[in-house]
Amino acid sequence: ARNFFGLQDMLGFDKASKTIEWLFSKSKKAIREVTLKHPHMKNNFRKIKESVTSECEMIDEKEETQSFVFDPVAREMRNKARAKARERAR
Repeated sequence: ARNFFGLQDMLGFDKASKTIEWLFSKSKKAIREVTLKHPHMKNNFRKIKESVTSECEMIDEKEETQSFVFDPVAREMRNKARAKARERAR
């Protein structure tokens, strides 16, 4: 989970479903290779993708209704990223 949310922060996405969609789009070649080797799994993959995307959207909606929880690791990552950006801008 920590790696997933770290990736989400790096990508600048505010919703888990956007991160999942990005991961799927970047994995298309590998997914095609697996489905060619296992054609019976093609429909299963489609169902899994729809299910995961749907679950992420539900989580996103839940997160929007909850108050912000302080995450010191995420905050530190954002602070470091901002500092690097300021250095590059000089």
